[in-house]
Amino acid sequence: MHAEIVMIGTELLLGELVDTNANRLAKALREIGLDIYFKTTVGDNEARITEVLNLALDRSDVIITSGGIGPTVDDVTRQAVANATGRKLIYRADLEAQIAERFRSFGREMAENNKRQAYIPEGALPLSNPAGTAPCFLSEDIRGRGFIISLPGVPRELEYMMKHTVIPLLVERMGGAKVTKIRILRTCAVGESNVDRVIGDLMATKNPTIGLAAHAGQTDVRMTAKADTVAEADTLIASLEAEVRQRLGVAIYGVEKETVPEVIGQLLSKENLKLGVIDTLTNGLMSGQLIDAGFGDLIPVNLHSIGVSAALQKAGLASQADARDGDYQALAMDLAEYIAPSGGIGFALVGPFKDNLTFIALWGPGDMRLTKAGRNYQDSEYIRKWLAIQGLDWIRRAALGQLTSPADWKE
Repeated sequence: MHAEIVMIGTELLLGELVDTNANRLAKALREIGLDIYFKTTVGDNEARITEVLNLALDRSDVIITSGGIGPTVDDVTRQAVANATGRKLIYRADLEAQIAERFRSFGREMAENNKRQAYIPEGALPLSNPAGTAPCFLSEDIRGRGFIISLPGVPRELEYMMKHTVIPLLVERMGGAKVTKIRILRTCAVGESNVDRVIGDLMATKNPTIGLAAHAGQTDVRMTAKADTVAEADTLIASLEAEVRQRLGVAIYGVEKETVPEVIGQLLSKENLKLGVIDTLTNGLMSGQLIDAGFGDLIPVNLHSIGVSAALQKAGLASQADARDGDYQALAMDLAEYIAPSGGIGFALVGPFKDNLTFIALWGPGDMRLTKAGRNYQDSEYIRKWLAIQGLDWIRRAALGQLTSPADWKE
């Protein structure tokens, strides 16, 4: 048994309203183990809604609609559902009485146009809506393709109906709920294509499943398991997670909602290390993320505003203009050494130099010394995010004592 969500409302297509209802529906259905294969958004047009619902009934067992059951002329979901399920739209006096009573409870009289809400497909099961005035309903397809549950577009009403009516109804029809567990492993400074290269074969598994989500400089590995009990789902995920961790190794920095700066803070505290940073490339993004994470011992030096030459002079080094071609890498390391606290980690993300050259340099405890050159620097938000996460990853690996070959994980 699987489901499909149909979101109805022209305002959604125009971008005037953020669709939070689809998220609510997806999470509620996931919690009972009901798979969602499709989600469609359609405007307030009877013919197009009918077309979408017919397609949904052809491929899904359960269709849940949100929106279009209000009292106005453009609320045409009721008629479209009747069309798709092969039924007439009929008036129900009991529903009108229910709507009128709801208005009386507000101390108001029901308007004439609210009577439209008393029409539902013939044979449909009314679903009482104590949170609003619009009766909801379940309509079975006359040809046996499945059934449609129509809910309000008002988030408060939809949430109430899902919790108190729809979910219990679906669990009963499913013969009991399943448990769905999700675990997310977070990687950084490794591109989505590289993650796919390493674990792509695991994405062919049926249960648990794996999916990837790419962000600037980061790739999430999402594992989803479905089982009869929480313990069984946890066991399925644990086995897969062990294999993924073995393959990706140090590229995995954390789980769930952990951030790289938070993990770095934990590592530095554990190893009793301090950190110094010079960053002339991300406009303070990297240092800002570290400071926001609550670093008390961080020595942030955001020199973007004074330029590279001033940064070199501040460190007591030769100016950029005096540097010979090929010396920039050594200068970057000198900056990392300059900013390094005693026994701690010094990190420099500097440039652009001649020909848009940039450099990452790290001066760490013991003999940890590493630099890397980059070319064709562009001052864009995406590049700054990528450089920031790559820099944070260097620091993380240094704190772990595993900063050996970061080039293996380049985009």
